[in-house]
Parts: sequence; structure tokens; C-alpha cells
Amino acid sequence: MKKQANLLIVATIVLAASGILSAADFEKDLRNIENGLIAYKIGAGPELPVVSKPVVVRPKRPASAIQPADLSSGRKARQAGGAVVTPVPHAEEPVSGTKWWSVTIFGSAHRASAKAALKFMNKSVFPDIAAAKDILIDGSNDESGHLSSDKNGGPVKEIWLGNTPFSNGGVIWNYEHFKFNEAYARLGTVCHLTQDQAVPVHVANIKHGINDSYEGFHGNDVKIAVRRYKLDLEPYAYYQAVQDETRSKLPGWTDPETGLPYWETAPDAPPFGQDVTYGPWGHYGGHKNRDMFSFSPPQDNNSEGASNNTARISAHPEIREQQLAVSGVATVSVLESASKHLPPLVQNLSVSTVAVRNGDLGKMEYQLRFNIYENRSPDITYVVAVYRDGASVGTALKGGATLFLPNNGGLVFNGTVTALWAGAADSTPLPAGLYTLDVRVTDADGNITPDEVNTDDIPENDTKTVVYIN
Repeated sequence: MKKQANLLIVATIVLAASGILSAADFEKDLRNIENGLIAYKIGAGPELPVVSKPVVVRPKRPASAIQPADLSSGRKARQAGGAVVTPVPHAEEPVSGTKWWSVTIFGSAHRASAKAALKFMNKSVFPDIAAAKDILIDGSNDESGHLSSDKNGGPVKEIWLGNTPFSNGGVIWNYEHFKFNEAYARLGTVCHLTQDQAVPVHVANIKHGINDSYEGFHGNDVKIAVRRYKLDLEPYAYYQAVQDETRSKLPGWTDPETGLPYWETAPDAPPFGQDVTYGPWGHYGGHKNRDMFSFSPPQDNNSEGASNNTARISAHPEIREQQLAVSGVATVSVLESASKHLPPLVQNLSVSTVAVRNGDLGKMEYQLRFNIYENRSPDITYVVAVYRDGASVGTALKGGATLFLPNNGGLVFNGTVTALWAGAADSTPLPAGLYTLDVRVTDADGNITPDEVNTDDIPENDTKTVVYIN
């Protein structure tokens, strides 16, 4: 492994020395994308309050507060005439190292797209994306989303949903199993594949290597006005939207000398709306599949003061600048959509097996306790439903809470709800017997804790538990 890393470094230094790659080139990419994002405006949305103190959960029924125990952080939750919410101790395992190396030690267009998008996004509206910044940048440079090294695209929906061997858990499956770092890393991979669809040679589905003249070309800094993508798409759907947009431009990107297009899809390529990268191979537009987009200038190494100028020349450098901007805007759209689609989670639901007398109310009650995790907004509501023999009996509790900010490098809001329950459904006392309690949380985006968390073999992740009413 060490030998392989050394070879990579040597290869990178050779490429940089040859003029193919440089730190300045990466900075150009970054500035180009940032310029391209100037015309992109964040849609109106609620500004989320900054939570600096724990806030009491307020059930819609009278209940006595339970004094929370001290946490390792040394903080206590406030309490009032209701349930209380306390912070969940952070236990996230960090991702070990970066997922894949860049082609260059200085950076890549993928990293530039991710950095520009993250810099542009409103951190208070998408706090989880801001917290996962480094993970997302590394993930956006991850090539593992391609089914093989010669593929120009990849199964973005599969990687989003996860739970397949190829997806490595994906985004949703990892997230629902509290593997937050892994989830955001795979979200970076979704960004990578989406960014690829802004590259003409990918969308034309042309076999190419690192000598492709478009990907190896370094353009000028220009400001590009770009249109905004629809806001209501699933995170993985921007891949096809960007591909279709780029594909529609291919016939107009032509060589001024020959009039031939730089890149052409196969005549029998899949129609728009279907992933062209799974279809037949396209080709460069030049004679005998010649790549015409850019070329190296003539070299004069013999005259006095001559230098080896390795910067490539193109008749249409603006194409690369425009598409870098598209890549940045698409990354913003993917990340915003993902943040809005991730659901709130419930963990470690428990209920006391024996009712205890509440001194304040003078009646027997059960203590419920569960953790809540939510990625985008600290404000949530919850409902605890009661079932018997699989049939709904009614509602045990419902209320709202404001969760704690992530701590110790965490990525999502969290809190522990503790509440008293009188053993009733819809305020009607339940007869003796065995019942199931099911907690579901709703976030500010309308996402509800999914039932999928109950289908694995990890009971701590479940939204359900049983209790016997005496």
C-alpha cells in the first residue's frame, strides 16, 4: 500500500511538472464555479433558530417532569410541567481517511464543485450539510460510484437508497442505521456522479482517459449566468436532469473549422430521460474519432527566450466554464434536496414495566424515554401510538420539542425525550393487558420516521416497544 501511494505521488508530481496539472488550475476551477453560482439564488425558506440551550418538550396533556440525570457533557435540561428533552451523548465514529485519492495532490474539478457549492449554501438553513463539509468534499471525489472504470455514469438512485452490496449502504440505509458519516460520504458520491453529467464526453458516452482534451483543458475566469434546477426533485434525479441538459447542447458545440460537433452520442443512444451512459458508445466528432476540443500550441524551444507552453488552446473555452458552473449549481441542488429529504429518527425507546405513583398528580404513571435525531431543523413533533394485537387503540402521547445542536463533531440535532404516560389512549384508561407503543417523529419538512428502521435486527433502532398494563 505504501509503495502504491509513493507511485501515485510520483505520478502526480510528474503530471504537475509537465503542466498538465497544477494548484493554480484547481483554483481556477474553484473560481469559475463560484462565479457561475452568482446567478443562482437560494429559495425563500425559514431561518432556523440557533439552539444554545435545551428546551422543554411540551406534551398536549398534563404530565409531571422527570429530573434528567447529568450527562457526560455536564449539561442538564430545563424542565417544566411536561416531558423534558436532554442531549444525546455523541457516539459517532469518524470516517477513517479519505475514500479515494484525487488525480492530483492539488485538487480536482469535483472537489472544486463541492467546495464552491458548500461555500454558496446557506449554512443556517442546511446545518447538516455545513457540518459534513469535509466528508462531502471527499465523497464528491469518490470514483467508486461507477460500476466499472470505463463507465461514464452510475446508479445514483441505488446509491441514494442503499442496502445493496454495491452501494456500500448508500445514503438512506446508512442514515437510518445511525451511520451518519457514511451516509454523507455516499451523498458526496451522488454529487460526483451528478457532476460528471455536466461533462460532454461523459454525456456523449465516449470512451476516454486522462488525455481527453476537454477534461485536460484549463480555461479562463468568466462569470456565467446559469438557470436553476427544479426544487422538488429527489436528490438522485438531478443526475438525469443535468445529463439531459448537457446532451441537448452537444449538437451546438461545434469546431469552427470543420463545423463538426466536438462530441456525438451513438445514433441508437437511449432517448432523453433515460441514462445514456448505459447505452452504446458515442464518439468524438473529428475524422476517425479525433478529439478536437483543444490542442497544445506549437512549441519553439530553439529561439532565444522560448518556453515550453503546455497550456492547451480551444476555440470555445467558454464551454468548460459554463459546464463547471452547471456542475456547481447541480451540486447545490443535490445537497439541498438531500438535506430536506432525510427523515427524523428514533432510538432506544424504553418504557418502565411497572407504573409508579406520580406525587404531583396522585396517580399511577409509566415513564417513556427515547432519543430523537434530526438533520436539518431542531424543531420536531412526535406522536406515541398504542396498538393491541396489531390493531390501533389510540394515541398515548403527542408533543413537540426543540433538539440540541450537534456536539463533539456530530452532524445532526439530537435530544432525549422523557415523559410520563398514564396508561391511557386518547385520555381513556386502558384495560389490563399487553400493548405496543410506537413513536413517530415529524420534522419541519414533513418527513416522518420511516417504518424501515423496524425491519432490521437492531432493536435499539426500533420505534416500537411493548408494555404490560396492570
